Formats: sequence, structure tokens, C-alpha cells
Amino acid sequence: MQQKLVLFIFLLYSVVSFAQDTQEEIKVIITGRVMEETSGLPMEFATVSVFSTASNTLLGGGLTGVDGVFSIEANSDSIYIIIEFLSYATKRIDHILPSRDPKLITLGYILITSDAIALEAVEIVGEKSETTFALDKRVFNVGKDLSNKGGTAQDILDNVPSVTVDVDGGVSLRGSGNVRILIDGKPSGLAGISGANGLRSLPANMIDRVEVITNPSAKYEAEGMSGIINIVLKKDNKAGINGSFEISGGWPENYGLGANINYRKGKTNFFVNYGLNYNNNPSEGYSYQEFYQGDTTVSSYIIREGERKRLANSVRAGMDFSITDNQTLTGSFLYRYSVNDNNNPIRYYDHNFFGSEPTGRFLVPTLSYTLRNEKESEKSPTLEYTLDYIKRYKKEGRELKGSLQFSSNDEVESSDYTQGFYNFGNFEGNTLIQRAYNSEEQQTIILQSDYIHPFSGENKLEGGIRSQWRNISNDYLVEELNNTEWVRIANLSNDFRYKEDVHAAYAIYGAKIRKFSFQGGLRLEYSSINTELLETQEFNPRSYFNLFPSGHINYEFTGQNQIQLSYSKRIQRPRFMDLNPFFTFADNRNIFSGNPNLNPEYTDSYEVGHIKYWEKGNIGSNIFWRHTKDVIQRVTTINMDGTTNTRPLNLATADNVGVEFLFAYTPNNWLKLDGNVNVFRNVIEGEFEDTDLSADSYSWFGRVGSKVSFWKNADFQARLNYRAPVDVPQGIQKAQYIVDIAFSKDILNNNATVTLAARDLFNSRRRNSEIFAEDYYQCIDQQWRRAPIVLTVNYRLNMKKDRKKPVKSEGEFEGGDM
Repeated sequence: MQQKLVLFIFLLYSVVSFAQDTQEEIKVIITGRVMEETSGLPMEFATVSVFSTASNTLLGGGLTGVDGVFSIEANSDSIYIIIEFLSYATKRIDHILPSRDPKLITLGYILITSDAIALEAVEIVGEKSETTFALDKRVFNVGKDLSNKGGTAQDILDNVPSVTVDVDGGVSLRGSGNVRILIDGKPSGLAGISGANGLRSLPANMIDRVEVITNPSAKYEAEGMSGIINIVLKKDNKAGINGSFEISGGWPENYGLGANINYRKGKTNFFVNYGLNYNNNPSEGYSYQEFYQGDTTVSSYIIREGERKRLANSVRAGMDFSITDNQTLTGSFLYRYSVNDNNNPIRYYDHNFFGSEPTGRFLVPTLSYTLRNEKESEKSPTLEYTLDYIKRYKKEGRELKGSLQFSSNDEVESSDYTQGFYNFGNFEGNTLIQRAYNSEEQQTIILQSDYIHPFSGENKLEGGIRSQWRNISNDYLVEELNNTEWVRIANLSNDFRYKEDVHAAYAIYGAKIRKFSFQGGLRLEYSSINTELLETQEFNPRSYFNLFPSGHINYEFTGQNQIQLSYSKRIQRPRFMDLNPFFTFADNRNIFSGNPNLNPEYTDSYEVGHIKYWEKGNIGSNIFWRHTKDVIQRVTTINMDGTTNTRPLNLATADNVGVEFLFAYTPNNWLKLDGNVNVFRNVIEGEFEDTDLSADSYSWFGRVGSKVSFWKNADFQARLNYRAPVDVPQGIQKAQYIVDIAFSKDILNNNATVTLAARDLFNSRRRNSEIFAEDYYQCIDQQWRRAPIVLTVNYRLNMKKDRKKPVKSEGEFEGGDM
């Protein structure tokens, strides 16, 4: 009997304990939208914290999204919520009760007001996270990276996790190129016709943050096979007048001015951004070539030394107007004007080796050489107009957006070339005098509309349409002086026209059931592309209709821990520079050209991601696979006269498989650590003219950084980037390491900051590669510009430096837009 009683008590205790455990595990979803009371605009990155009424302990939290919406899971105990945003009054919501669904609490619209008095009275002691990780989206806050001070958009991208920028300005994501770069969510003339030049002309002080979406949903345009990088420009919405001003100077010559001003009164918000940057960068490098002709090796040792000057002005201004409490109209314009003056002398040391004679660049005699000098000037004006409309309905989450954008971007280049021979140091006169003129004009119109309709619970349907019309013209003329008359070089001159029309529609449905959420979408795109060579009367019209499905599945575990599976189909249309057959003549022995007959690349992208948050940090991992057809590869061929021609061709299929790890850790209030590493395998299969161009390479790249607050309001930051060697068709791209350091100190009662930053401290960022062929060898070591050491002073008007640490989110599902 006693044994039965003990057994009964034990079973009763187990049942009660199980019931209590079960009760503790009951969760509710708390949703709402945070809005600015005066303007009715959504408040992105507001901190939402959920506390227990009984114990005042933190139960969970997160950040609002771009539309001001938050969704947080917490225990179903008696709770209250606190909403915080810099310079706004803290909002507390008590007596929170479930809606009809006992597992869902809908708070609706939550209005917060500006609190300038509180901002002046409170000393802010935390700091905003430099990088916010989600499963397939990460947000890089530009102002928190000290090394970006006085830099450009290109410098910023090179410090974003998973992103690399080569010495030519090419942007890659997870080791793959063909990334779609957007400005404020749209294609923009700020990126320039050629991309790299535009990013170098965009000052860092105009940029608020960078968003990286690795596997976009059908909501986004299908362009960009390895993902999307969205550069978000600065725009504030606090009441009154506020802003920041910046001045910088550095070596090699690098000077900059910047201002970001915002004024809000009533229903109107005005914003202005301005940036000026001047730099004079030395460039230097060499290449060594060997041509095998029987028992003779024809060699050429080529040395490049020059300087590249750039002056860029950028201004952006606009206005937000609240038509009603739930309708906002935003108009803005942007103007940029940049001037480049480059001087690029090239010395050719030519020599023939015979039989078994040793070869190499150090064995080439350097007493006599051919000197070719290029003096180039370039002017690039950009003008862009944007009109955005948003309507928010009474039902939370339901909204309609419309956008119209027009941009015009021109690049006008003129170059003068002289070429002569130095015989044992004696100049024998010019043997060639040439000149080139290149005019590029681009006009783009984008019309877009998006609609979101939420249903009961967390189900919603999204849809939209988008049309883009783009026209590019390129007039390229090369002439040579024959006695006193300029003669046109026919095989290098032409007028090229490019017309691209892309029309799209998409639909996405998503739902969330407890800890499980999913989203599926389909995007339809019709593309019409036409290229024309007016000189030779060559026309190449083509059109194609494509379906681009996407899918995301997400599951949330306990303890701020979740996993996601995703798929998307992507396209990479050939860039204008890949299609243009004539665009460079600086080195008349090694000519780079385009190919108007290129086809687009198609990619199937698969990804599994995981993210885990702790109180002091987070860690994320991703496994990805991309299968690409009609891969565009640049192939170098040798002409009969010994010159080389490099042009792009659709040659291969590619499989890119890899794993990515990211972490951020703050062990205490004076030290922050972060890093990421990408390990991948890239398999390319293809051939050209019976030459096997296949490559199978394993490579990796990574970065690790630390930030130390060792003095009052002073920070020191160091970052190491490493890129391992990688095999490419016909050769190898060698390893590269980069070290950045920076120091900053707040002054003038925290209203100003002085920063000293040294990017690429050891001047090791160089293009270093080799090409191997049956009858040809080439090695290249080139640096187009030296990274500067820059001193920057930033002053804030009616703004305190944000040192507030946000509550870590339980994982955001923004890449899939859930």
C-alpha cells in the first residue's frame, strides 16, 4: 500500500510538472506597426521589447522592418511592451490582451512622438549594431564602421560580410560576380553605366546602410544571379531641423565635404544630401607575356605607372508630404557630376629567347623600350527623378505602393595617345599619334506598383507589376595622325545602340502557423533586347519570356533559434560593356572588347540557412548551391601580329557550392568581435575552339574584425580580409590580404567625431593572376589605385551619436518578406 501511495504521488507530481511545463511553453505572437505620429510614416529599426508584468524581466524583442511592422513571439503571461527609437519618447503599452485568436495579439498602429528634450537630457551609453544578421538578409550600418569615413560606396561594399570588391571595381557575393546593385531599392544612374566608376563617385557620407539579400523572393526583379545589394541613402524624419556635416582629407590626395540635412514641420519633411570628393591616386603594375613560336619565345615585359584624378559632386534633395494620415507622397531628384583626368604611360620591353635559353621577366633587357602614353579626360553627368506614393489602409499590413523613376546618365571620354621608341635611353621620336573619343548615353524609365493584402492571422498575399525601358548609345571613334591628316581606324570605330525593355508581374503568398512559416511566389518577365552596330549595319534583336519561381520555408526553434530553406530562379542579362564591341584602346597590344551576340545566364539557387541569437551575440551559417547555364567567360586569343584580344563568350555551365559562417560577439561593453568566412567550390565546364576551358577549384575568403572602446567615447577598430587563390578558366587568380585600421574620438559634448582611418594599411590590394595556354603565358600584377589614409571630422546638428544597443531580434524573415 505504501509503495502504491509513493507511486501515486510520483505520478501526480509528474503530471503537474508536465502541465506546468506545457503551460510555460505556450507562446503568443505579438504584432503591430510603429508609426511617426506627425507624418504617419513607418518607423524602421525601432526597438520593441516584451517584459513580464510580474517580474519585469525581458521575455523577447526585435526591430521593426522597413514598413514599421514587428512580429515577436513571447510567453502568454501578463506582459507589457516598450517601444524605443532615438530622439522619440519611449512608448509603453500595458494591459495587453489576446484577440479572437488566443495565440495572436494584434496591437494595430502604434504612434510615437518626437522628444527633443529627452534627447538632450539623456546620455546614451549603448551602441547600434554594425551588422544585423537575418537568415537570408543582412544589414550593414555604414556609420558604425570607422574605416568607411572619407571613403566611397566601393570602399563600403568591400567591408560588407560576404561581399568582395576586386581591384578593377568588380563586385562579388559569396565568390560569384553578377550581383544586382540597387540604390534605395531601384536601379539607379548613381551606379553608373559601367558600375565601378559610379560606385567610386558615390561618397560614403551619403549612405545610411547596405542590405544584402542572398536568395531574393519573386517580389524582387530577377536580375542578379548571386543576389541583390541594396544601397540605402540617408533620409531622416525627426521633427525640426537636424543633420550632419563632414570634412575629410588624406594621403594620397583625398579630400571630401559632405552634408545631410533634414527638416520636418507638420505634414512635410525635407531632406538634402550633398557629397564632394577629390582624389589623386597613383597606379602601377606590370604584366609579362610569352608567345611560343617553335624554338623561339617572343616575350614582352610591360610596366604601367600613372595617376588617376577624380572630382565628383553629388546632391540629392526631396520632400515627403503626408496627403492624409494614411497616404504619403515622396518626390526627389539627384544630380551628380564627376570629372576624371588620367595619365597612363606604358613601357614595352620586348625580347626574343631562343632554344633552351632561360626565360623570365627579370631576364628581359630594359635598356631599350617602346613608350605608349595615354592622357584621358572623362566627364559624367547624372540626373535622376523619383516619385513614390504609399497608401496604408485601416487593416494592419494592407498597403499600396507606386513608383515612377526617370534617370539620364552620360559618360564622355577623350584620349590622346603617343607612341615612340627609346634606344638605349635616346628618344627616336613618335611612331604613332592617335586619339579616341567615346560618348555613352543612357536613359532609363521605371514604373512599378506593389500591393500587400493581409488575411486573418499572419497570412498575406502580395502582388505587383513593373516595367523598365532602357536605351544606351555609344559612339566610339579612333583616329591616327598620318602626316598632317587624321585618319579614322575603321576596325576600331563604330556607333553602338542598345535597347532593353523588361516587363514583369509577380504574386506571392505567405503564411505562418505557430513556429512554421512559408512563402511561395512566381514572377513573370518578358524581355526585349536589341543591339545595333550602325557602321556595319549589324542588327541583333531578341526577346524571351521567362518564369521565375521562388520559395522560402522557415521554422523557429526555442531559444531565438531558426532555420530556413529557400529556392529562387535568377537571370543575368549581359551588361552593356559585355555587349559593346569597342570600348578601350589604352593598350593597343592587349585589347579588351565586348560581344553583341551574348545570351543571358540562368541560375537555379538553393540555400539552407540557420541563425542563433544569444544575449551577447549571434552566429549564422548557410549552405548554398547555384547551378548556372550559358556562363559568360572572358577568353584571351592571340592574333597573327602577336597582339591579344580578350572578349566574353557564352561557353560553359557552372556549379558553385559553398558554406558560409558569420558571427558577432560582444563579451563586454568595451569589446566587439565579428567575422565571416565563405568556403566554396566552383566547377566550370566548357570549351572554345577545341581548347578545354574547364576549371574545378576550391577557395575561400573571410574577414575578422574587432572594435575596442578603450577610452571615454573613443574607439579603435581593426579588420583583416583574406581571399584565397582561385582557379579560373585559362589560369589562376592569386591570394590577397587586406588590413584596415581606424581610430575615432567623440568631441564637443558628443556632437562631433574625429576619425583617422587607414584602409589597406600594407598596400597589398592588387590584381595578381596568371594565364596558361598551349602557346601563350601571361602573369599580371596591377594596382589601379592606392587606398588612402584619411582624417575625417563629423559634426551633428541636433543629433546625438547613437550608442544605444538594440534588442536582438528572434530572427527576421525579411529576405522572404514574411
